[in-house]
Amino acid sequence: MGRTALVLASIVLVAAVLGASHAQRRPAPTLQLLGRWHYGPVYASAVSGNHLYFGSGGVVRVLRINEDASWEEVTSIETPGVVRGLHASGSHLYVADESGALRIIDISKPEEPVMMGHCKLPRGTRSVVVRGNYAYTASGWDGLGVVDVSIPGRPRPLGTHKAGGYVTDVHANGSLAFAVSTKGGLKLFDLSNPRAPRAVGQLDLPGQTYGVFATDRFAYTVGLEQQAGDGGLRIIDISDPTAPVQRAFHAMDYGGERIVVKGSYAYVAGVASDAGLFIVDVSDPLAPEGLGSFRDPTCSEAVSIDGDFAYLSHGDEGLEVIDISQPTIAPVVKHFDGAGLGRGVFVVGSHAYLANDYAGLRIFDVSDPASPREIGHQQTYRALDLYVSGSVAYVADDSEGIRVVDVADPAAPREIGRHDTPGQSQEVTISGSHLYVADGAAGLRVLDISNPSALAEVAFVDTPGYAWDVVVADRHAFVADGKSGLRIIDISDPASVAEVGHYQPDKGNVTGVFVVGPNAFLAAGNGGLRVVDVSDPRNPREIGRLGDMRRAQAVHVSDSYAYVADLEWVRVIDVSTPSAPRQVARYETPSPARDFWVTDNTVYVAAFQAGLMTFALEGNGRSAAKRVPREKAKSAAADLLIVLKTVADAPTAGPRDKIRYARALLTSDDVALRDPQTALKFAQEANEDTDSATSYYLDTLSLAYQACGKTAKAIKHQKKAIEQLPEGDSRMRVELQARLAEFEASRKD
Repeated sequence: MGRTALVLASIVLVAAVLGASHAQRRPAPTLQLLGRWHYGPVYASAVSGNHLYFGSGGVVRVLRINEDASWEEVTSIETPGVVRGLHASGSHLYVADESGALRIIDISKPEEPVMMGHCKLPRGTRSVVVRGNYAYTASGWDGLGVVDVSIPGRPRPLGTHKAGGYVTDVHANGSLAFAVSTKGGLKLFDLSNPRAPRAVGQLDLPGQTYGVFATDRFAYTVGLEQQAGDGGLRIIDISDPTAPVQRAFHAMDYGGERIVVKGSYAYVAGVASDAGLFIVDVSDPLAPEGLGSFRDPTCSEAVSIDGDFAYLSHGDEGLEVIDISQPTIAPVVKHFDGAGLGRGVFVVGSHAYLANDYAGLRIFDVSDPASPREIGHQQTYRALDLYVSGSVAYVADDSEGIRVVDVADPAAPREIGRHDTPGQSQEVTISGSHLYVADGAAGLRVLDISNPSALAEVAFVDTPGYAWDVVVADRHAFVADGKSGLRIIDISDPASVAEVGHYQPDKGNVTGVFVVGPNAFLAAGNGGLRVVDVSDPRNPREIGRLGDMRRAQAVHVSDSYAYVADLEWVRVIDVSTPSAPRQVARYETPSPARDFWVTDNTVYVAAFQAGLMTFALEGNGRSAAKRVPREKAKSAAADLLIVLKTVADAPTAGPRDKIRYARALLTSDDVALRDPQTALKFAQEANEDTDSATSYYLDTLSLAYQACGKTAKAIKHQKKAIEQLPEGDSRMRVELQARLAEFEASRKD
C-alpha cells in the first residue's frame, strides 16, 4: 500500500539499515498474536429453543426470541476462526470453522455459552450436520468429513471421503448423507456404519452446485449458473439411492448457495442477480412454482427456518429476519448489522482505520493493541483501501472511485466529498497535495486534493495491466500492475506524468509493492517476493527473491523485515541483505491476510473474513532493529502532533481541530509526547465553542481531567457525555460507561 508521506523520515533511515552489511545474522524473531476484532460477514445461523445463533466473522452472536415475536441480542462468544456453518443439536452448537476446525459450544444456558472442545479439520470446512454421536462436515477438496462427537469436550476426526470435487454443503436424512460439490454435483453416502460412510450413488449436475437439503424421497439442490440458464433449484428423486434421478428444475437468473425445505416450501438464499431470499412452492415436486422473494443487491449466504420466520444470513449486510407467514410477500421485520471483509488498514496514533469492503470504513481505538475497540463507522459502497492525512481519510471505493471522509471526530466520521474514477479504485497513496490511485483497468490516476471536498483529476497513465497497488517515492510512482509487472511513473510534475521504466517477473502477477530506499519489494503471486533495485528507475533490475510461496498478494516493509501476505500465511522475511531474503517467522491466520501496517512493535493485519488482527514481532533481533529509527528520527506520532498543533493554533481553527489535537496529546503512541495540561486547555476551548453538546468532546475533556489528576471533574463531565448520547448508540454508551467506572474506581482508591 501507499504509505510514503507519513513515514518519509523513517524510510531514509530504513534504507541505510537495508543497505548495510551484517557480519552475522540476528536471532530469529517470532510473530505473536496480540488481539483481534473478530467481526465479519454473516454466513450461517441456527435456532435452538427460543434462541437464535448466528456467526459474524469469528463471533457467534446470540439472540433471544421473545414471545411477542421480537428479537434481542443478549450475548456473544468469540472463536479463533471464521464461522461458516452452524448446527444446533440438544444442548450443543456445532461450528464449522472455515479456517479448519469443528468447534463445539455448550448452550445449555443459552445466554452463557461456553466453548467446550474442538478438533482440527481441513481448511475450507463450510457446513456441518449432526446425527447422533457423529458430525458430518463439508470439507472442501477433502470431501465429506466424519467426526466422533460422543464426548463434546474431545471431538475426534475419523476421516474424510472424496465426493467428486470441492464439497460446499452436507445434509443428512435417515440413513443417508448428501454432499454437493461445485463441479461434482450430488453424491449420496450410506450411514449404516456412521463411522465409515459408504458412497452409494451420484448424479452429475449442470452449473456449480452449492447447497443441498433432503427429505425421505427427494433431494433438493441449488447452484449457480455456469452456462446460460443452468443456475437454480433441482429436485432429485432418491427413492433408489443408488440411482438418483432429476425430476424437476426451477430456473433462476443466476442461482443460490443454500436451500432449506419446510413443509410445502423451499427457501433459497440467492446471490448476484438473485441476491436475497426466494420462496418456491414444492408441494408438487414435479412442478415447482416461485412465490415470493426478498430482493437486495448484497448476496445472501444461507437461510434457516423457525416457525413463521426465515433467518437470512446476508453476508456483509448482517442478518435479516423475514416473515414467511405470507410466502408471496416475505417482508423483512428485523435487521442485525454484520461486518465486511478486512481489505486495507491504516494506523495513525491510537486509531486504526479499516477498509471493510461493503461495510465501508471502520475506526478503532488501538491505544491497547491487544484489544481493538470499534468507535466509528462510515458506510461507503465498497472500501478496498484508504489513506489518512490529517483529519481526512481517502477511501478507495472500487467502482465508486474515491470517498473523502472527515475523521476529525473518529466517533462521528462524515463524508465530505467524492470523485468517480473511470476504473475500480483499488489502492491509494498521497504525496504532497496529490492523491495517487491504483485504478484497476484504468491504470494510475492522479488527483489534486488541495480541496478535499472537490477532488480534481490532473493526470493519468493507462498502464497495460491491472493496477492493484501504488506507492510513491523519490518523485516516482511505483504501480503493481498485475500480469504487466511493475510500472515506474515519473511524477516530478504531477500534471504531466509518464512511464519511464518497468520490470516483468519471470512468473506471477504483481499485486503488491513497497519501496524502501533504492529497492522495491514486490508481492508477485506464485512468483513469491521479488526485490528489485530501482535506483535507476529507467533500468530496474531484480537483485533478490524468495519464491517458495503459494500466492504472495501484499507486502509491507518495516525496519529490515518484509511482511508478506501469502494466502492464509503471514510471512516475515529478513531483508537486511536485500539480495538474500530469508523467512524468519510465519503465522497462519484464520482467513487470508490482505494488508499490513507496522508501527513500533505492533503489526496490524487486515484479515479478510477474520476482521482486524494485531501481532507483536518478538525477539532480540527485532528490538535491536527498532531502536535505530526511534532514537534518530521523528516518529510518525510526533509528525502528526506537529500538524495537528499547527491547525489547532490557527486563527481559523474550529472545535473539531482543537479536540483532535487534544485527543492526540492524551493518547499518543509515544508516551513522552503526551501533554495532559495542554490537552485540557484545547478540550476546554472545544467544549466552550460547542456549549458542551457533543459526547465525544466531553469524553475527551473527561480524559484530560483524569490525566491531570482531577478525577471529580472527570466523573462529572463523563456523566454529562453519557447523557448527551443519542438513543440507540449502545456501543458508544457501553464504552463511555466503562470509562466512567474506571474513573470512579480510581477515586475510591
